[in-house]
Amino acid sequence: MKTIKIKLSILICLWVFAIQHVYAMYGTVVKEDSIQMAYPFELKDKDGKLVRMEDFRGKVVVLDFWFKGCVPCMLLGEPLGQIRKYYESNPDVVFIDINLDDNVDVWLNSLKNGGTVQKKQRHYTDSLSISISTAPAGFDHEITKYYKFNSVPTLIIINKEGEILERKPPRPLSEKNGIESAGSLRFKALINEYLLSISKKTRVQ
Repeated sequence: MKTIKIKLSILICLWVFAIQHVYAMYGTVVKEDSIQMAYPFELKDKDGKLVRMEDFRGKVVVLDFWFKGCVPCMLLGEPLGQIRKYYESNPDVVFIDINLDDNVDVWLNSLKNGGTVQKKQRHYTDSLSISISTAPAGFDHEITKYYKFNSVPTLIIINKEGEILERKPPRPLSEKNGIESAGSLRFKALINEYLLSISKKTRVQ
């Protein structure tokens, strides 16, 4: 009888420990993923016009963060540009690139001239994206602290309600031998899946 009580006590202790461990893990996850709404930015575009996150309610928004000299950002420019072209005629999808340089002239020059990688001239973005800047705050702008990232390129997808849909979507990559990369296909599939859910909700309403 005493042996049974000891075993029962051990099982109860293990059960309590397991519950506490799971709770601690769950609490950590909630804390790290506590941000649900997109950052309500108000930033100027290349023409000095104020652009607000609130302006795009009702649309799927893809945010693309970059800065001058970022080689991965330049490499991302081509495949992401192909995806922007794919959605060019779809008014429900908006692409916004956010430059993190602290100098407006550096940003504007980068928009125009891009950079060179592997002896090839590349651009960070194109005219199908709305280009805005965090200058003069640059990387120290509140938006980077809000999304808790310290490297670029960073892509974030926002849904039509202004909620964060995806913090780390698949990374689009350049085509090889005319074949679209798995990353690009998965990126579009993610957007298409959400667009389809919007369409279903609209029909139900």
